[in-house]
Amino acid sequence: MKKRYRGKKHSYFVVTPYHPGPGGVLWPEIPTEGPCASRDSPPCKLNINHWRERSTGPCFPLIVMRCRSHKRAFTLYPPGHVPYGRVAVVAVAPDGSPARGGDRAEPFEATLFDASRDAAEGKAWHREYIGSAKRWWGTQLRRIVLAAKLLALAPQVPPRRREHTADILGLDNLLLAEQAQQLCAASGYQQRGAAVWRVLEAIARRSVLLPERLVECGTRAGLWGPAYRWLPQSATLRRHPFRATGTEYLPRPP
Repeated sequence: MKKRYRGKKHSYFVVTPYHPGPGGVLWPEIPTEGPCASRDSPPCKLNINHWRERSTGPCFPLIVMRCRSHKRAFTLYPPGHVPYGRVAVVAVAPDGSPARGGDRAEPFEATLFDASRDAAEGKAWHREYIGSAKRWWGTQLRRIVLAAKLLALAPQVPPRRREHTADILGLDNLLLAEQAQQLCAASGYQQRGAAVWRVLEAIARRSVLLPERLVECGTRAGLWGPAYRWLPQSATLRRHPFRATGTEYLPRPP
């Protein structure tokens, strides 16, 4: 019997490029079909339902679409971002191009994984209020835990899902297994962050479709719902823009 996703039920979402429009407002490439489309149902009839304000990542309003045919709604997210995420999982521009600026040009700068990198370097975030500092100790620990779940390093992750995660990321499963052991045996935040960061360093060398691959890992970990990618050039909506094996831990679309 195949194992199904258990836990909180998450809705699907669509990833699409956002470009500057009139007045500098970022507008998405609007899909012509939604995740609710199927061969046995009427074609989607989509319209913009409303704008969703965002005070955290990506820090600009997002469009929510509604399908009149199937009575379903879904949000359009820029590449690298996920539902309810306070920061990106990969540093890319709203249109999906490499992010510019910053002291270091790396895919994990100012992302969910900053906490793990700083921990690996022995940099603990603030434990007391200091001016307008936004990096707090509790947040750092939570993000290390979240990163470990996303990368299948967390305790009690089934070996089969760890294999699927390695396949999605193009990594040797042995690397994930070894770092999972290191993380479980770690006695402090620095060792846990180091285990996560060793995997991220290996991932950074395999950057093809990196945002899509990491978002898919989060889906399989049950952190958010299934992500669909709108490809404007071919006017197609794709669930997987890359090869991924196994379906045991994918949540069913609601």
